[in-house]
Amino acid sequence: MAGESSGLWNNLPSIIIVEILSFLKLKDRLNASSVCKAWRTNLFHPKLWRKVVFQLNSCDNTKSVNQHGARFLAKHCGRFVRDVVIQVNSSNPRDVQLCKEVLNVLTHNNNLRALSIKPLSSRLEWTDYNDTLSLDQYVDSLISIIKRARSIEHLSLGCIEELLDRSPLLLPLLAQLHSFSLRSLHLSSIKEVPGSYLTHPTIISGSLFKSFDLLESLSIDYDYLDDQLLEVLARPPRRMKRLNVHVHKLERGVSRPSDDAWKQISTCSPNLEVTITLLHLEGDIRNLLSPEMPLANFRAYFSSGFRTESVAKLAYLNDQTLRSLVLVDGLNDDDSPMTSFLNSRIDPLIILAWRCQKLTSMKIIGYEVDADSLIAISRLRGEQLQELLIPGCCINSIQLEESEQFPRESAFEHMGNEVSFALQKFWQPLTFCELPLAVRNINADADGAYLEELLRDQTW
Repeated sequence: MAGESSGLWNNLPSIIIVEILSFLKLKDRLNASSVCKAWRTNLFHPKLWRKVVFQLNSCDNTKSVNQHGARFLAKHCGRFVRDVVIQVNSSNPRDVQLCKEVLNVLTHNNNLRALSIKPLSSRLEWTDYNDTLSLDQYVDSLISIIKRARSIEHLSLGCIEELLDRSPLLLPLLAQLHSFSLRSLHLSSIKEVPGSYLTHPTIISGSLFKSFDLLESLSIDYDYLDDQLLEVLARPPRRMKRLNVHVHKLERGVSRPSDDAWKQISTCSPNLEVTITLLHLEGDIRNLLSPEMPLANFRAYFSSGFRTESVAKLAYLNDQTLRSLVLVDGLNDDDSPMTSFLNSRIDPLIILAWRCQKLTSMKIIGYEVDADSLIAISRLRGEQLQELLIPGCCINSIQLEESEQFPRESAFEHMGNEVSFALQKFWQPLTFCELPLAVRNINADADGAYLEELLRDQTW
């Protein structure tokens, strides 16, 4: 009887086996494939591998797919998988080389619809000393993928500056071959030393986006954001949903997008949400903001050009749209004071919490914040404020101590209780160990503090 029972499993139609396997997690699916030859044969049915995530990190044996496993998976799925995410340890030349091999397999895929490169750092470390040759091979693979695939809907280059410098080679091909399908395109970069370049070496004209009628989500550097691009994105039948803008440098004398252009795209795409991210910016941002910009998320990372008084301007210009505020800077190693919100007669953060009715998230690191202000912010927004991330080392409780005659420890306990009550959940400040390494150590790679969040903007 046992033999007869096992034979039943072996004789199941392929359509039934595939249906069973589709309900299993990857680990269970692999175990099930050892039942018999028929089950093993159906393991790599295209229906079971619509999306593949390659985790290429040979430095982390607990999470990564080893080199042989990644090559095996690429060999069996790379020619038919529809959605590919490549999570690569871009600081390891061996993993960068393996990423290039995976991309090479994808050049034979007709069915590819989405490709996301997600590096662990914003630069690629090559396996040889000829960076230009290695970069050319990457770009050649991307070009071949674009040419071979029938309809690409999503492409993200992972904020890698070297690849994005070659994006003018990719855009015309995307416009020619995938204008009828492309919905999500992410071409923004990360420049940790933006002052080292005078003018951007590449040119991305707004006219290159004219044929993308279905485009809904776009990430791009502020260098290329002008009236022409906004006017192109505002033309029907296009309905934009997300526009992510990375700002590295503000050139003097270079005109910003006009209020009229922002109004036009907001009218055409009423659901559009704009995310502005300052990265190591030194210039003044006063001319960056517009009352017509549907700004949903504003972030400033390690940007000396950002002034605390700009928060009040954000509150008045974007009170109907702003949902999140992120301000991150490094902690000072010496005795010099950190940038403070305590110098204003009325704390700009309180103004923001009062005016911005949609505000749900606030993260302030490396800026001095008053304990009384945190209590006021939590009371103004209440449980709608889902995230309030402030490190204890950045909170000044002197005013609270003086007004309530509290010692410092009691003042912090009182603040925590008041904020928790207003938010309707337990709340406490971030500890020093919970802060990003780049905040605690000036010598650490800064992109560790923001890369993960920027890549979430580019999810499909």
